[in-house]
Amino acid sequence: MKFSQIFLIDKFYINKIIEALNIRENDIFLEIGPGDGTITYEILKKGAIVIAIEIDYNLFKMLNEKFSLILGKKFYLYNEDFLKFNLNKLDFQSMRFFSNLPYHITHDALFKILKNKGKFIDIHIMLQKEVSEKLLKEKNYLHFLFNYHFEIYELFKIPPWAFVPKVSVFSSFLRMIPRKNLMAKELEDKVFEIIKRSFLERRKKLKNTIKIVPEEYSQKRPEELEFKDFVEIALYYLQSSQKL
Repeated sequence: MKFSQIFLIDKFYINKIIEALNIRENDIFLEIGPGDGTITYEILKKGAIVIAIEIDYNLFKMLNEKFSLILGKKFYLYNEDFLKFNLNKLDFQSMRFFSNLPYHITHDALFKILKNKGKFIDIHIMLQKEVSEKLLKEKNYLHFLFNYHFEIYELFKIPPWAFVPKVSVFSSFLRMIPRKNLMAKELEDKVFEIIKRSFLERRKKLKNTIKIVPEEYSQKRPEELEFKDFVEIALYYLQSSQKL
């Protein structure tokens, strides 16, 4: 596959996804990588509007033909790269995001979703199980960043044999609901600067990675801390008026 696409073909898991999406009439979905339009069709059947971005021109042409009768009415199609696509040019507000992302663009796509989180009511996304565990279970920069900005739930796992071509790993189907930021921008920036720096050298104690750290945290490593601990360290740091 030119763009490393994988297509979900197992009807059982397609139905599980449609059920999980809880689609209401006139919901507006932004679908990235609709592929052959199998799930797109099921979303449209429920009365939703779909804005689809498909990078593969051959699939774009096929989708154009498949949904030609509702093009520009209930279905809007762009032959573009999502990572380069300017979401501000869409007239729709309060969209719902859905995608089975190619694994090789997952990281960049997640950060694009984060940057545009204010446009989305919710995000439903299929991710490689390893990536979902980094978001949900492992303590790392990605985990703290995305769990601050979103409520994240794993709805179910999808086995390798449900896809064509068959993949070598399980996937997770996640729901992400944007949170409203509660911290002041200066504090938020400092918290994540400290988290990012500490996890770059995660085996080191904080006293060796951060210049100014409260004594009770100095002998700890980053994976021993909770988010509130990093907030306390950031507050302490800001009050010191010194730079990392």
